[in-house]
Amino acid sequence: MSTMKIWDLHMTYDGPMNEEFFQDTNRLAESIAQETGVIWKIWTLDESTGDFGSTYLFRDLAALETYKAMHVQRLEAIGVTVASDHVFDIMEDLSAITHAPLGETV
Repeated sequence: MSTMKIWDLHMTYDGPMNEEFFQDTNRLAESIAQETGVIWKIWTLDESTGDFGSTYLFRDLAALETYKAMHVQRLEAIGVTVASDHVFDIMEDLSAITHAPLGETV
């Protein structure tokens, strides 16, 4: 098993998905890209329901826990509700067979 961790997060947002919203998410993405321990993040969205998803790859559990504590508060402050989240270990051998980008570390 790897020391790297996956954080799978599902959220909802009740506000308008307008130009201002997407500008705010661009700024958020730029901030996330600078966070210590975050290797990458995949963003998902279902505009018809307002449901979001994020899957992160973290260097280790300590980096994930530090980031998670800060980020959940930041999300709640802008009206995003965390519906569920899970932390997973990575099965590197199988992931390598299916071309997971685990070697792309910061």
